[in-house]
Parts: sequence; C-alpha cells; structure tokens
Amino acid sequence: MKSEKISLPHLIGITCCLGLALAAHVSSLPPWVLATIVLCAAIRLTLGLRNGGLPPRWLLMTVSGLAIALLWLRFRTFTGLAAGTALLALMAGLKLLETRLKRDFYIITLIIFFLCIAALLNSESFWLLGYLIGTAWLTALTLLRVTTTQPAPNWLLSLRFSGRLLLQALPLMLILWLLFPRLSSPLWNFGVGSHSAESGLSDSLNPGDITELAMTDDVAFRVRFATQPPPPSEQYWRGPVLHDFDGRVWRHSLGLPARNRPATLETEGPAYKYTINLEPHQHTWVYTLDWPSEWNLPGAGLTGDYTLVEAYPVSRPIDVTATSYTHVRTAAPLSREARYRDTQLPEDRNPRARALSAQLRSEHPDDLGLVQAVLDMFSKQAFYYTLTPPALGAESVDDFLFNTRRGFCGHYASAFATLMRGAGIPARIVTGYQGGTYNRFANYWIVQQNRAHAWVEVWMEPRGWVRIDPTSAINPSRVEASVNDAVGADEPLADHWQRRSGWFGDAWLRLDQLRDLWREQIITFNQDSQERLLVKLHVPEPDGQKLVLVLSGALSLVFLWLTWQLKRELNPRSPDKLARSYHRLCTKLAAAGLARHAYEGAEAYGARVASLRPDLGAAVTALCRQYSLLRYARQSAHPTLSQFQAAVRAFRAGPGRVRPARARRPGSPGSSRS
Repeated sequence: MKSEKISLPHLIGITCCLGLALAAHVSSLPPWVLATIVLCAAIRLTLGLRNGGLPPRWLLMTVSGLAIALLWLRFRTFTGLAAGTALLALMAGLKLLETRLKRDFYIITLIIFFLCIAALLNSESFWLLGYLIGTAWLTALTLLRVTTTQPAPNWLLSLRFSGRLLLQALPLMLILWLLFPRLSSPLWNFGVGSHSAESGLSDSLNPGDITELAMTDDVAFRVRFATQPPPPSEQYWRGPVLHDFDGRVWRHSLGLPARNRPATLETEGPAYKYTINLEPHQHTWVYTLDWPSEWNLPGAGLTGDYTLVEAYPVSRPIDVTATSYTHVRTAAPLSREARYRDTQLPEDRNPRARALSAQLRSEHPDDLGLVQAVLDMFSKQAFYYTLTPPALGAESVDDFLFNTRRGFCGHYASAFATLMRGAGIPARIVTGYQGGTYNRFANYWIVQQNRAHAWVEVWMEPRGWVRIDPTSAINPSRVEASVNDAVGADEPLADHWQRRSGWFGDAWLRLDQLRDLWREQIITFNQDSQERLLVKLHVPEPDGQKLVLVLSGALSLVFLWLTWQLKRELNPRSPDKLARSYHRLCTKLAAAGLARHAYEGAEAYGARVASLRPDLGAAVTALCRQYSLLRYARQSAHPTLSQFQAAVRAFRAGPGRVRPARARRPGSPGSSRS
C-alpha cells in the first residue's frame, strides 16, 4: 500500500521540531552544517507553500555527496559523539528536502529522537533534560496528528494525549534507570572528550586569560566541610602552579615539579576535612584547599609543588574527600635546582622591571621588607583593579608597571613574581580559585568560574613557601564598582547580586541546590547506588543476580499495567448508569420468558410485554416510558435517574402465564415504535 502524502501543516510541524532538537547542539555543530540544514528547510517549505514539486534527484545526490565529503574532512570519521551527531543532523536536513510521504516523516521523527539522546550524552544539565522532554513531547504530538486515521482533534486534546503517552512510559523509564545493571566502564566509547570544549583554568597564564572565566557564573565545584570551614580569606583552592616565564606568558612546567616528591610540611593550625564535588574540566589536576595532606583518590598524587593530580583528565564529575591545612612550614630547605628554576627571568625582556627590582633590593636587603615594599607600591601608587584592562605590549610587565597600571589578578601576580625573581627571591604563580558562596539551604559552598584567581608563593627562610596575594593590596577606592569578580581586592566574597537583591540570591541558591541534587542522585548513580537501593528494598545480600531478578519482576508489573492501559484504550466505554439499569430490567423480564428483541425500542418492548402479561403491563409500560423520557427528553419535568434505578430494583416479574401473541399488521401501532 502506498504511503499517503503529508500536508503542509505537518511539514511545518516536523520542521519546527527538528529546529528545537538542533537548538541543543548549536554550540557543538559546525556552523556550515547548521547553515545547510536551514537552507534545506527553507527550500522545502517554499516549495510546499507554492505547491511545487521536489528538487531533482541528481541535485539531491550532489548536495548529499558534497555535504558528507565536507563532514569527513572536518572530523576524519563518522563515529564518535561529535561526528555522529553532525552526521545525524545533516541527514535530517537533507531528508527534509525530499520529504513527501508519511514514511519520510517517520524517518525524520526517529532522527529527532536520536538527536535528543545525543544532546544528553554531550551534557548533563538538568535544564537541558527538561527542554528535551518538551521537544520529545511536541514531536510525539506532531507524529500523533500525522498517523491518526480519523480527523485530527484540536491541538489541546492532541497535546494532552501525547503527554499521557509519555507519562505511561515514565514507570518503564524509572525501572530501567534504577535497576538496569550498571557497568564499571561504558558499554561503548563515544569519544566525548575528543572535541568537547574545555572549561576552567589552563596550564598557562597570559594576563588577560582569566577575564573570560571571571565573567561567567558556571560552577567549577561545590564543597561540603565536615569540620568548621576556614574563614573566606583563607579559602584558596589550589590548581596548576606556573614556573616557566618567557617575559610575557607563565607556563606550567612538565618537568621537575611533576617528577619530584613534595617536601615534608610542618602543619600549623586546624585541619579542614571536606568533600569536593568537582565538575569536568578536561585536565589532570584536582582543586584542593591549600595545603592537601590526605585524599581518597587511589590513582592521584601530589606533584613537587603540591598540586593534586589524577592519572587521567577529569572528563566527568568526581567527588574528592580530602584534608588540608591553610598554614604550613616547609621542613626541608629549597634545593639548588628548584631555586634556580624559580628565579629565572629572560635577560632580554622587561628591562625596566628588572631595574626596579634591583633598586628595591638595594633599598630593602631583607626579603620580608622587599615583599612589603612591593605591596606598598601597589597599595599607595595609582594602580587600579579592573577586568577590562588596556592591551599590553611585547614587554608586558614593563608596560603594566610603568604605563597602564590597570589590570586584575593575573597582571598583579605576574608583575609581583617578576619583581621577586629579579631580586633573587624564588617565586612561582599559583592559579586556582579563591573564596566561595555559602548555600545556607544545603550547607555547602559554591565555587564558580568567576572566582578564578592567581596568587604568588615566595620562598622565605626559614618558613619555606609563603602565599602572597598582591591583588589584595589594591586600595578599595581604586577597584572598579562594576567588577563582579570573586576576588575583588578588599572583599574576596563580594557577591553584589546577593547583597543587593536578597530574594534573587535565595532563588539562585535554591536552584543550585536542585542542580546539586540532580548531580548526586542522577548523574553519579552507579553500581554502589544500586546496591544501596536493594538494601532499602530489604533484599538480603544484594548482588548482580538479585538485581536482575528484581528488575525482571518490576518490568513484569510495568508491562502488565501497560497491557491493562492498552485494553482500556481499545475497549469501548462501559454503559452509563441509565443503560445499566434498563439492561437489568430487560434481564429480569427475559428470565420470565419475555426477552427483548434486538430491533425493539423501549416503549415498543413495554407494549409487547403488556400484551403478553397483562399483570405486568402497567409496571413495565411505566418503566419503559420513564427510560425513554430520561434518555431522550428534557430532564426537568420527569423522574430522576435515582428514582428509575430504585423502581427497577423493586420490580419483580414473578411467575405467570404468557398470553399468545397476536399477529400484527404492518404499520399497526407499536410495530416499529422506538
């Protein structure tokens, strides 16, 4: 049987659904793929509006060949999440060009559902899931209106029906999510990390790089303290440490610090125990509170500069339980090679900064005095804190210290470390995050990307490495009022939006609590979570075999329920109360040998019963008359349904002799009355 053609409204509907599904991939699909799909949709809708035919087949084949060739040149593969999603999107757009029959419509619908799944594989956002559920709902609505064999109901009824279908699938989804056995590694490899965008800090610092992070509210990690948290001024979350400096860019050294064992530390002050819920950032380092002493990651270890690193990049959310101290002393002296590495400066770069450093050293032979002198310079002279600094020249440190004098944490950390090294004091730049926002509704701290920060560690005998934050030296009067940085000089936790609008801040914290719940209960649901679920279900000694048994039982119950629902949909509605009462009356009369004929109306049946059983005539005739009035006449002037039901219940046919029926002439009264 040949498929039916689809109408223009249906074509517009499926095009809109495809657009909604592709909107979730705008940031990951190549622009030319999106442009090709938009062009295909515009051409097909234009032809539909003009009642024109489809483009010639040779043109479709040529465009398809060119598009697939470009896709191969872009990804060099058709497998993996990025390449596979782009191929699916391109196929949907090209299929739209030749969509004419219902079977073409079904193919595009199937691709839309696969695009929704691909979006979930590429992101773990709670809000994206809600958006994609809405997209699937509208796609199911469009599919329902195309496949119905009867005139389609109005849009509201169709929306309710498609929503009911999705709700009926919800129990099956929950059972599979909770009880389907989880594997320790993915069943297949989509190559998620190959083309995904990185977030967070990088392993280099060029003044200006942290600007983008400082302007975003994305969450870097959340922290729950098992002990009393440290004061906000001591919440420095350690990331990569930068040693190599070429005169403009600071870089993470891949050599000695990574291979060396960290020196032994003498701890001071309280120990802080906490758990970090770390978001993916595609690097190997794990952010911890200065200075980490214990952690629960089996494959992680400390580098020579006290950065906690994993064996593989953090490509998925992880939870790290650690213990740190905010005050330590280095027990061992600084090695010769470490001193040499952390005092190196390029001889042909930033000559004015080197000269200033030599001058300050001559004036302050004591290391501590020199450090204080540089901090006083930043505090008392006209240095400004801003997230929109002017561009720096080739001699970036000289340009900042003597010309622009405007910048943010990266500028001040770079200049301070350069001046320290020029005076012979070992110095290195530490990048990470500073401070956090406390969520009082869930008792954890939120550290966002806008709290990205850079500070300096200098070697001070006999204490060892000492943290110096030159940004904090800036006079508050020289901090731009519009700065929304987490490390705003004098106030590290300057949450302006929370102070100025309390209700907005509370709403934001509530939403973050919901996102955290989504992460803990859904995203990180694994084998251990399933075992805990079986324990809650009172399954003794839970293991994989019992998990499968529970899954089979739950699926059986769900399928039985779905079968019952399907039976209700297919079977006609049961008779109403009036019909059931009339049927009861007919049953009583049939038991007395007075069964109703299929062609008889109520009053004709009553007349026939009266002629055969005069003793029942008055009662049956009255009951049949009441039924006709209740069924077909206005209700106000007639007996109520309850009165009719009571009269039927009270009626008794009883034994009696049935009078032989007389033959009726066609057309006589009562012969065809209904």
